Amino acid sequence: MKIYCILFDTLPQHPRIEKLFKSKKLHYSDYITNSCTVPTVVSMLSGKTPSEMRSTGIGASHTYILLSEKEQEEWNKKILFDNLPKDWKIHLHSMPETRGDGRLGSWPMYKGRHPRLLPDDICGRNDQMKFYDYSEGSDEKKFIKKMQSFSSDENHFVFLKYNHFHDRERGKHEDVVSIFIDIIKTIDFKEKNSLFWLFADHGEPGGIDKMMSPPMSWLSWVSVTDNITNKKVTKNKIAAVDFKNTVLNRIYKRGSLGQLRADRLSNDVLSPVDKDRIYVAEDGRSNVDEYNCTTVSAIQCLGESRFIQLVRHSPKGPKGIHISDQSVTRIYDKRCKEGETLEFSCSMDNIEIVETDTYRYSSELLNHLMTGPWRWYFE
Repeated sequence: MKIYCILFDTLPQHPRIEKLFKSKKLHYSDYITNSCTVPTVVSMLSGKTPSEMRSTGIGASHTYILLSEKEQEEWNKKILFDNLPKDWKIHLHSMPETRGDGRLGSWPMYKGRHPRLLPDDICGRNDQMKFYDYSEGSDEKKFIKKMQSFSSDENHFVFLKYNHFHDRERGKHEDVVSIFIDIIKTIDFKEKNSLFWLFADHGEPGGIDKMMSPPMSWLSWVSVTDNITNKKVTKNKIAAVDFKNTVLNRIYKRGSLGQLRADRLSNDVLSPVDKDRIYVAEDGRSNVDEYNCTTVSAIQCLGESRFIQLVRHSPKGPKGIHISDQSVTRIYDKRCKEGETLEFSCSMDNIEIVETDTYRYSSELLNHLMTGPWRWYFE
């Protein structure tokens, strides 16, 4: 069995990417994430929101390494890598190397060791992990093919992170989208006994702020192909926290053929969309608090393209201080206005501010946060 988890860092929803997947008759849908790479990937691998992993959430980087040894041990137990049988090989590769990857990272908390964003910002290492050095100009064309050359009768977990959009020069958006399209075209999506999960962790950093404005802060894209159950994924709303349960259901054959079995974990990509589901996204801007979350959003779908989002920003909440807290409730419509392009896809014209105290959905969203592990943002 093979699991492919392929991250296109910071690439927002883009019509050329959507068109490519649909032209191949592959799944493509909305993906509800956190606002930064590390919290999103931690949520994917743990099946938990940042506040469920740690009482004050997760910062943009280095939160894990600053935990005590006991805290790290408990953290790792929740991470998918520690839940894999021992015969699984884990392949981790970032292309090209960017901040936090191998030789380019050096921080005092790592005591002279050069960390990699994967896995050192996410979790602890184990002896099942294999790392790769970047071969510029070659890996984009050949690395996925190398991974696909391994037999799917063996067990491989492949996590690839493409940093080109994150590290691009300004004004080079479309050039990088073309690179990603070429990469996606190298994938054999018909590989047997394999699950493909291609996604972006969040949108353009320039569109992300302390109040988690949509869409860049939490609305991204994902494409899932399931050649393990051989069931077509049709779900149009998927959350980052759904990844772990989906993978565990495949590996341990929990209702893996689509049956509603008692041991099947919830929110699998093959389960129906829960139209009443409340999604929770979190973030902490490094200029507000480097190691903790300071903003939480409760998000609910109002239809195919409309969402309601209740936001709470508490800059000193991690210290138990509630001054300068802010709240806002928005309705966001992801449909582009006529003539709108990627550069302007987070136009305020698509966002309506509503009264939190009176809007009919707000009390349900607020209650969800106040009665869950996100209560600390409020009191």
